[in-house]
Amino acid sequence: MRILLTGAGGPSAISVWKSLAGAHELHMADMDPCAAGLYLVPPAQRLLVPRGDAPQFVDQLLQACRERGIDLLIPTVDAELVPLAQARSRFDEAGIRLALAPLECLQLCRDKHRLLTALRDVVPVPRSELLTADVAAAADSFPAFAKPRRASGSRGAVVVRSRDELSALPQDGSYLLQELLPGEEYSVDVYVSGAGRVIAAVPRERMKTDSGIAVTARTVALPEVIDAAVAAALAVGLRHAANIQFKRADDGVCRLLEINPRFPGTLPLTVAAGVDIPALLVADLRGDALPAERLPFRELMVARYFTEQYFDPGEWRQLCPT
Repeated sequence: MRILLTGAGGPSAISVWKSLAGAHELHMADMDPCAAGLYLVPPAQRLLVPRGDAPQFVDQLLQACRERGIDLLIPTVDAELVPLAQARSRFDEAGIRLALAPLECLQLCRDKHRLLTALRDVVPVPRSELLTADVAAAADSFPAFAKPRRASGSRGAVVVRSRDELSALPQDGSYLLQELLPGEEYSVDVYVSGAGRVIAAVPRERMKTDSGIAVTARTVALPEVIDAAVAAALAVGLRHAANIQFKRADDGVCRLLEINPRFPGTLPLTVAAGVDIPALLVADLRGDALPAERLPFRELMVARYFTEQYFDPGEWRQLCPT
């Protein structure tokens, strides 16, 4: 297939590239000409695009897909997901498949307050409420945890240790105030077929993180976490690849943090453990037979490090806006 990946500067796109490179013709897109993933493909297969929330983003990306004969578009940037899902019919008419969950699912996952409210009777969730002036005034349990209602990665997330620290945060309902979950954090990589069947659910313990990205992790066979991830995926109507995050509370129960309805950045560990989710996506969209049972995986650990890709500066100049 001829496949275009967006977010070429991020670990999600590069993780998918690692799985599919060599088997398919991969094109890489990003808004930044310095994005590392652009230089993993030949010059003719690189593309600069606007920000995912820019008014011209969808039109320009659709036109580029048409011109390049793209069969499958895999967006990996959170800001791109809803705009692309809203334009799904335009891509369908052009014969371009979109690796995206339904719009309603994307909108629910984007709003962490709505998501936790919707799933509180499905899986364990942390105590959580929108941060307002009244909530701040009544707060009496510290340390607590606060994070934006809508955000990507760990942006804006903080441990709040006192009322003074809490008063420094917005109190307009744009933040969530939650119980602090002190235990291990797990990210479950899942694949849900187009028909709505969970083919894979692989928990990874996030042992060490840097800027929200796991740099040391291990796959772990935890039935209660797998069962919770499967229940959450089915409840919100996920399709294709997603990452579902949990953290262990004081009582030992793993509680849902959020759902990221896109490929994760630590995907190579899941692939190495025996579950190649990008390959499952391609097989699913081609109409190939998928495994009848949920795929097994082995327990494996990874420690990540930087690597280098060298190229002539002229390649970067060709991409730079005039």
